[in-house]
Amino acid sequence: MWDLLESIENSGFATYIRETPTWPAYSTVLALHTFGMAFLVGLSGVVALRVLGIVPVIVIGFWVNAITGIILTTLAIRSLLTNWDFYVKLIAIAFALVSLAKMRRCAFADSAAPDDVVASPDARRWAKAMLFFWGVAVLGGRLTAYATNIRIQSAAAVAIAVVMLLLLARFLVRHARRVMTTRDAVAARQSVTAR
Repeated sequence: MWDLLESIENSGFATYIRETPTWPAYSTVLALHTFGMAFLVGLSGVVALRVLGIVPVIVIGFWVNAITGIILTTLAIRSLLTNWDFYVKLIAIAFALVSLAKMRRCAFADSAAPDDVVASPDARRWAKAMLFFWGVAVLGGRLTAYATNIRIQSAAAVAIAVVMLLLLARFLVRHARRVMTTRDAVAARQSVTAR
């Protein structure tokens, strides 16, 4: 069994991913894995907490990150205060929080509106801005830990991962719309036939 594991670890593919110093290798795989975990764990965690009756999940998440962020900053404050990535991260967090507040105001202003109502163009714009700024904040946070050459490689990997995830999201949204449109058309035909 150990021989099999060693052969997997020493395969050409694993060696390429582990040792190639270009963007399609380790940095890109790590960035995709990080985003995938954020979506999987983050979204399922929000749903689970909501089911358990813990409603202010965003507030809890904000304070957990604020406190742990301050603690992590104290561990290397001198190097962080001379690192421009750190300032990019802080500015992006501020813009993300402003975008979140604006999105909430635009999307949930009417408490009597049904849950399945289509979001306004302003709400959608603020949602896109918020996602962009959170992405910049995450990237800035990740880059603070690395030397310049690794920062460039990691930034390229994250950019590639984001583009891949956006293309996947676009495909999934279009597919969901097609399915919903087809389902609505079938329901309308069945309603007409039933009359």
